[in-house]
Amino acid sequence: MSIRKMLMPTLVLMIICIIISGALVFVNHATKDAIEETNRKTLNDTLVSAFGEGEYTQTDKTYDGIDSIISGEDGLMVYEITTDGYNSGGIHVLVGVKNGEVAGVSFISCGETPGLGTKVNNEEFLKTYKGLKSEDEVTNADAVTGATFSSNGLKTAVKLALSADKEA
Repeated sequence: MSIRKMLMPTLVLMIICIIISGALVFVNHATKDAIEETNRKTLNDTLVSAFGEGEYTQTDKTYDGIDSIISGEDGLMVYEITTDGYNSGGIHVLVGVKNGEVAGVSFISCGETPGLGTKVNNEEFLKTYKGLKSEDEVTNADAVTGATFSSNGLKTAVKLALSADKEA
């Protein structure tokens, strides 16, 4: 077997990989702005639906485990948090804290098991967090039966928001 016959498949595969990589870079570059705009709109829509119309400003504050901190009106601070439930990164929520207590919780996205873990996204269930002031109260809050991982992930997000708010 000649060296040419041995190298030809490797060279062809390498050329295919280079072409596909270039196509991926092009598509990423072409869609980056649209994806960022869609994410910004989703965040804004979730803020308005959860906490009402108002002026929301992204702060430059950081806290471990928190994606972003948004300042609202009348002392409202909103914490964007992505945490693990049953699925890694399956819980993406906004937790509003005002005067040291939870003002509301709203999902941006829920990647939990449909029909079971997604029950933590139920509006009536989320209302049970409103008014909680301490991590102990959050720990003692009811969980969704059969969705322990998802419930614990949501509790982790709410505790993180309260903790960050105390340090702010």
